[in-house]
Amino acid sequence: MTDIVARGVNFVYAREFVIAERGDAAWPAIVERMPPDAAAVWSKPFSLLGTYSFSAFKALAPAIRGAGRADSDETLARMYEFIAERSLNSVYKVFFRLTKPSFVIGNYPKLWSRFFTAGTVAVSELADDGAVVTFTVPEVFLDWLPPACLGYSRKAVALAGGSELRMRPIPPARRPDGEWEAAFRLAWRR
Repeated sequence: MTDIVARGVNFVYAREFVIAERGDAAWPAIVERMPPDAAAVWSKPFSLLGTYSFSAFKALAPAIRGAGRADSDETLARMYEFIAERSLNSVYKVFFRLTKPSFVIGNYPKLWSRFFTAGTVAVSELADDGAVVTFTVPEVFLDWLPPACLGYSRKAVALAGGSELRMRPIPPARRPDGEWEAAFRLAWRR
């Protein structure tokens, strides 16, 4: 799993989100809930352009859940929205505001590589009010994907003027090459 990495924007903006939501004092308690190898990664400074262990990034989710908040899945989805918002420059944001949600969701495959170096994304059944997004990823992504897909998708749809995103997972399937296909049916209002 050491070769599966997340780009630095995930780490920088996830930490920024947690501190903004819970305050500077909460961050050390979140890091303490992580396994030692992940805590070591999160205790160092990050570069936006760097790449870091995906397993360390993924360790943030259970640490947030362990903080005892009843809305932890919603908190995680908001964190991924925040990461998407902060990682897009103003040119992208203006451009997305001039398009339709289906256009932004249709660009998911290109946007995925801004955040991760493993896995691919395909968009099918693309319509003005919905789509199916299919991730082909290593197994380590499977339990992490639902709140992440919800958050990233909600931000993408909102940037293009859509609202009320609903997401329904389609059961994942293992491929012959060992990777997994995890799909989500998205619907929104324009």
